Amino acid sequence: MNIRPAVLADNHEIERLAHVLTPAAEPEHQSGDALTLLLNSDGHRIWVADLGETVVGWLHAYLAVRVGVAPFIEIAGLIVDEQHRSEGIGSKLVAEAIAWAKSVGVTVRVRSNSKRDATHSFYEAQGFKLLKQQHVFEFNL
Repeated sequence: MNIRPAVLADNHEIERLAHVLTPAAEPEHQSGDALTLLLNSDGHRIWVADLGETVVGWLHAYLAVRVGVAPFIEIAGLIVDEQHRSEGIGSKLVAEAIAWAKSVGVTVRVRSNSKRDATHSFYEAQGFKLLKQQHVFEFNL
């Protein structure tokens, strides 16, 4: 298994896994456009875990800069193929985000749906501590 920065050619595999994480993920052509933007952004990183030609996991992190809050790296998404969970892949991907955060001198945060108990346990096992709980609101246009 190899951990490496994502490239545009990984789009289909990233998309396949994105639908596992979020079944209502954007259609392929839109996420390909987003991937291009993210790969060309200094403030975003995407790493993939591959087994040769097959991507079995990915992590997207970004530098969050907000008014009144110290900057931090936020893990925006992490998914490992169900057939390859509990093999250390997620931990190795998270280690990449932590290494990036250390290189810029900030902390790492992640948000997780309150229903994902296994995910909470995973992050706690990585050394993350619960900071707060919140509600997310959306205004549909």
